[in-house]
Amino acid sequence: MGRGPIHQYPRHLSAARRSTDPREHVVAELVLAGVAMALTIAVVVSSMFGRPDQPQPDPPATSTRPAATSPPVTTPTPAAWRAIGGARVERAAPATAGRVAAGFTAVGAGDQGIALAELLRCAKGRNYAVTVRLRASQPEAVVQVTVLELTDGRRLAADTVGAVLLDRRWQRVEVTHDAHLPGAALALEVVLPRGSPRATVELDGLEVVARRIGHQVRFG
Repeated sequence: MGRGPIHQYPRHLSAARRSTDPREHVVAELVLAGVAMALTIAVVVSSMFGRPDQPQPDPPATSTRPAATSPPVTTPTPAAWRAIGGARVERAAPATAGRVAAGFTAVGAGDQGIALAELLRCAKGRNYAVTVRLRASQPEAVVQVTVLELTDGRRLAADTVGAVLLDRRWQRVEVTHDAHLPGAALALEVVLPRGSPRATVELDGLEVVARRIGHQVRFG
C-alpha cells in the first residue's frame, strides 16, 4: 500500500511547547532574585558614595571692631553761648533728650540773638549741614540762622538762612556751608533782626552733618 500524504502545519500554528520541568522554574526564580539583589546593592552604594551635599555658605562675618566715628558736639554750658546785641541768654528745656538746647530774649530794638563760637573744626573738602529747631514766644517772629567760619576771632566766610516762625510750634531750619580753611572754627549765630517782633526764642536739636563725596559723617 502506498503512504498517504504527510501534512506539516506551519510552525506558528503549532501549539506552544510548555516546560513541565520544575528545575527550570527554580533557575528562573534564582536569576530574578539575583537581579533584584544586584539592583538593591547598586542603590545603596550609590547613596553612600554619591556626590556630597553642597556645603551651606557661612553666615556673613560680623566685625567686632567699633566703627570709626568723629567726636560728637558736646552739649554747651550756658556760658558757651554769647549774647549778640544785648540779648538775654537763657537756658531752654531740651525738647529732645541729649541734644543742645538754649534760648534768648530780645530786650532791645536792634539785632539780638546768641552765638556759639565753635561747633567743631573744619576739615578740607567738607560741606557742613547745620540743623536746628526753633520756636518763638510771639507769632511771625523772623529769625536769621548763620553758619560761619572763624579764624583768630575773625569772620572768614558765612552762610545765612532766614525763617519766619509762624506760631509756637517747633520749626526746623537748615544751613549748609562749604569749608574754606581747614582748622577754622565752625560757629553758629541765631538772631532776631531789627524789625522782627521782639520775642523769646528757644533752640533745640542742634545737629551737624559733614558731607563729602561717597559718604557723610554725623555729629551731635
